[in-house]
Amino acid sequence: MENKKVLLFDVYQTLIDIDINNENKKINQANAWENLTKSLERYNIRVSPTKLIELNKKQQENFYVGKDRKIQHHNFCKLLTQILKENFGVEPLQEEICSLIYKYHKIARGYAHLYPYVAETLARLKEKYILSVASYTQGCFTKFELIELGIDKYFSYFVYTSDIGFHKTTSKFYEQCLEIVGEKAENCVMVGDNYDVDILVPQKLGLKTVWVKNPLTASQYVHMFKQEPKDMINLEEFAKLPEVIERIFN
Repeated sequence: MENKKVLLFDVYQTLIDIDINNENKKINQANAWENLTKSLERYNIRVSPTKLIELNKKQQENFYVGKDRKIQHHNFCKLLTQILKENFGVEPLQEEICSLIYKYHKIARGYAHLYPYVAETLARLKEKYILSVASYTQGCFTKFELIELGIDKYFSYFVYTSDIGFHKTTSKFYEQCLEIVGEKAENCVMVGDNYDVDILVPQKLGLKTVWVKNPLTASQYVHMFKQEPKDMINLEEFAKLPEVIERIFN
């Protein structure tokens, strides 16, 4: 029996557009920390945004002792759980921690919406392939975001860097992806806008790839190739992805 092919998808700036303007991010993140500290008042925790940021930074530093920040990735949900337990003696349920972080993220991210043709294209692809998320993110908020935007139903697997502990800069991330989806590299295609970690890294393991050329992010990768890769689509032509995938596998 022929194995069903697997498509792995990056999330942000490939499927979902969020505000990546640096100045806006600073403002949004400051507002998000302030909101998070107010949310903690329900647990009788009184802490300033500055102090909470300091505690989070310290917890991250502890996590990365003896680790390479470029390769390994922390889990914000676990860190916040530790912060609240060790500094305030409070242990909220895991669902409550996830809810707090998602509310934090909704403010920190600014806007979030699907790019044109994403939902329809994923629906078409799901009819023929197994779809998986493969994203550099904190799973505790991205899983809710996919539900919020109505595309979680198209995916059979969800692989987040925070959950497996490795960045997409290392092949270890994609080795984990292959293990989770249960397929060989030659039966998988990685789709994403980050040419370095969505294209070059998985190619080293033998995965096929499709570069999504997003005008907001493409300029940082032009020095990496002399001519644009054959297997690519412009973001505004996302609806053509099924035809590209068909060609790659045939």
